[in-house]
This record gives sequence, structure tokens and C-alpha cells, in this order.
Amino acid sequence: MKAVRLVLHIGHGKTGSTSIQRALRASGPLLADRQVLFPDPGRHDNHQLLFPFLTGSLPDDPVQMSSLAPTPEAAHAQAAQLWNDLRSRIANERPQTVVLSCENQFRPFPPEAMARLRETCAQIADETQVIAYLRSPSPFFLSNVQQDVKKRPEFRRISASRIRDALGPFVSDGPGPITARLFSREALLNGDVVTDFMAQALPEIDAGALTRGPAEENSSVSAEAMALLQQIFRGTRPVPARFRDNLKAFRKIVVATDAKVPGAARPRLFDQVRAVTEARVTDLDWTRDILGVAFPDLGPASMPQEDAEAAFQRLRDVGDICAVDAARQESLWQASVAEATDGRMSRLLRRIGLN
Repeated sequence: MKAVRLVLHIGHGKTGSTSIQRALRASGPLLADRQVLFPDPGRHDNHQLLFPFLTGSLPDDPVQMSSLAPTPEAAHAQAAQLWNDLRSRIANERPQTVVLSCENQFRPFPPEAMARLRETCAQIADETQVIAYLRSPSPFFLSNVQQDVKKRPEFRRISASRIRDALGPFVSDGPGPITARLFSREALLNGDVVTDFMAQALPEIDAGALTRGPAEENSSVSAEAMALLQQIFRGTRPVPARFRDNLKAFRKIVVATDAKVPGAARPRLFDQVRAVTEARVTDLDWTRDILGVAFPDLGPASMPQEDAEAAFQRLRDVGDICAVDAARQESLWQASVAEATDGRMSRLLRRIGLN
């Protein structure tokens, strides 16, 4: 037994994927009434636990791998069980449409993984539609750094052809046609990614009838918090003893404390860094010509691509990409340590004149 359609939503990250997933998950009865199945993702908002079966591959990033299972064998076994569960639900519930969503599948896949994806998709649906939302280079770079410094000592290097690298195999060898959408308030239907997604992928359902589920947390932090977290994960800023084996727990304290220390503001790339991140990109023409997506915030490149790439590779510290207030960073550190130690943050803020 197969569905008629499979919608494969692959992100990318920081383009409202969680909002889409939570709305679909919270709207199960409505979807069922329209013969649409969004399988329960389990402990995540997305279907990352299932995808290792679909592609036969695991992420090469240790941080992503740690969110799946303790070992590769356990990750594959878990994915196989979820696949069997999905097949059973399709057979029992007979949906017209199945929706699978996972933003961390926006990555380059080798031919053998794409071949397996075509095979597995064909086993559960007669046709497959792939959909992805794309963010402009500079905002994507900044959001990527924001996410990375919360988990890693160094932010990952972004390919100069990241969109073509990830979506090229879907265009040439994917399981079905791909719909690419510009992620910006001006481009999205009603300025809302959930409404836009429903119009693109599930037009038979009124987005206004969805239960939106818990709001997506605002994960942005200040430049000072970013710099502090980078130091913490590098080990150059020793944390209180009881957090040395649990840096993620201390990270949560820093993030929560950030908004309480006066002077918090969204980071802004230095103008020169923005120019570098835009001039180095090599797949803008491909993205426009093949996917039909252009980034209206980009102007003409202000430097040769080779020079921009060299400058990009020299970026290492948060302070290289945006302004960091050293005094506020130190206040944030002291307040975070106080909160981690015994919750004395409010008294400390008053003592140092920030409350």
C-alpha cells in the first residue's frame, strides 16, 4: 500500500522549519481529515531519526550524530524501526499524502544515497515533491555562526556553492521535482513560512485552520554571548567545576542570562564581512537559473571571488565578524557564573550597576 504523494521538506536550517513541523504535528486530526499523514517525529521536531533509513547514510558531523543515537548501529536500527512503523501506518490509515521534514538533510549526498532515497520514496508514494527554503548568503552565514558557537569551539566553513552542493543531486537524481522558495518576509505568502509551505505543498488545507503548536523559540543571542560561548567551548574560559563535563548545561544559563544583562542586541555583520560572504558565493547564477530563486538584497560583488574566499577563510573569532562589547561580555560572564553557582544573578547585577 502506498500514498499518492510524498512531500519531502529538507529545510534548510534557520528558515522556519521548526514552525512548520510544530504546526503539522499539532494539527494531526485536521491533517487526518484531509488524508495527510505527518508521522510523529519522536523526541525531535523533525524526522532526523527516520532519514538514515531513507538515504542509508549518517551525518558526518559528530554533533548531529549525537542527536540520533549512541552508535551508528543504533541509529540505523532505530531508523529501520521507524520506517517499518511508517509503512504500517500508511497501510492502515491509507493517506493520500505523507509529509516528512528534516532541515539537516540539506547537505550533499553521494549518488548511492540519492539512489536509495529514490527507491525508498517510491516504496511509500507514487510521486514525490521536494521543497526547500533558501536564505541569502549573509543572513545564512550569521545564523550558522550563531548556531555553531552554541555547540562547537569553531564555526563550520560554509561551501561557496552550498545550495548547488546540496540541491544539485536532487535536481539531477532526486526522487521528484524540487520547489525552492526564497526565505524572506517579503517573499513568503503573507510573510509567514507556515502559510507559504501549506500553499506550496498542501494547498488543499487552509493554513488558518492549523493549530500552530508551541512557538519557535527565538534562538538569537547577542554578539557578547556568541563570543563568550566560543571561549567556553574552546576551553579558554573555564566554567564552574560542576559544569566542566556538561558545557551544554552552562550554555543554557548563558543564553537565558543574555537577555537579562542590559545592552543585549542582535549581532550585525561588519560591512566588510558581509561583502566577503556575498562576493565568495559561486552558485548564484545556478540558483537563479535552475531553481528560480534570486536574492534581492545582493548587489554587485565588491571584490574578486578569490580575494573574498581568502578573506573568508581567515575568519575565526566572533570578534572577526561582528562588534563585541568587551565590558558587556564580562558582565554577562559574571552574571552567568553567579546564576550557575547559586542563583545570585539579580544581586550581582545590582552590585555591578546593571540592574
